[in-house]
Amino acid sequence: MKKFIKWLTMPYYFNPSIKFKLKVSFSLGLFIFLFLYIFRPFYLNLFKIIILEYTLGMGIIAFISTFLILYIPALIFKDYFNEDNWTIGRNLFLMAVGITIMGIIVWYFSNLYTASYNLRKFGLLEFLSYMFLITLIPLTFFVFINEKNIRERREKKVLEIKEIKKEIDISKKLASEISITSDNGKEVITFNIDDLVYVTSQGNYASFFLLQENDLKEKILRVTLTKIATELKEYSKIIRCHKSYIVNVNYITDISGNARGYLLESEFIPISIPVSRSFSKQSLLRWLQ
Repeated sequence: MKKFIKWLTMPYYFNPSIKFKLKVSFSLGLFIFLFLYIFRPFYLNLFKIIILEYTLGMGIIAFISTFLILYIPALIFKDYFNEDNWTIGRNLFLMAVGITIMGIIVWYFSNLYTASYNLRKFGLLEFLSYMFLITLIPLTFFVFINEKNIRERREKKVLEIKEIKKEIDISKKLASEISITSDNGKEVITFNIDDLVYVTSQGNYASFFLLQENDLKEKILRVTLTKIATELKEYSKIIRCHKSYIVNVNYITDISGNARGYLLESEFIPISIPVSRSFSKQSLLRWLQ
């Protein structure tokens, strides 16, 4: 029981994107349609005349109501749906409330439709029990699998960070002066690795921002960020945190944003640097230690 309660309180990623909500809503609506049409449980074998349009209609209503349930409450109760405070328990509670509301909506339209054919009407509680049996088990299974995949990806990222830390001593023995050659081999930028604050790409060019006499200086070179990251990969404090940014974590002083998108802050950097979603907040906080 304690393990189950602990599992319910574990952080869970609430995906705020409309695309994800549409995907979940469509998948649930399609599942309900196919399950009811193929297996025809709960007296549906009596609906032979209208079975296709009836089950298809239930699937469409389930799709629309599920999307509205995922979309509208998150807009109204922003604090409750804060990504940083979201847990597995909250997600399951949202699912239970959502299934109940969706079940009431589907039940109402179902009885309106079947009345014209003098077919059997379902009571509300009976209908809701059927709805929970059909949807709650696959949705709970989805939450379990999704949480497991997210946790494994983050644990993998933590291990990568730990490996980077193990290489700190090795990095100290590496050359302090770095030379990066342009893609055409005609230009070279040389700098001290400790002076590098961050690098960003601008088209085919990369801007190196170096701290010199407490002033941030920019140097531009025609070179890809991938090549720079490869040449600096042995320096454990130099991290490619985003497809367009490489940072020296020694200069990072704070982290802002939420699970939708974290930002790195520094007193030396005039902008907030975005972070790829592959980095969890826990792994980012380790950079500040």
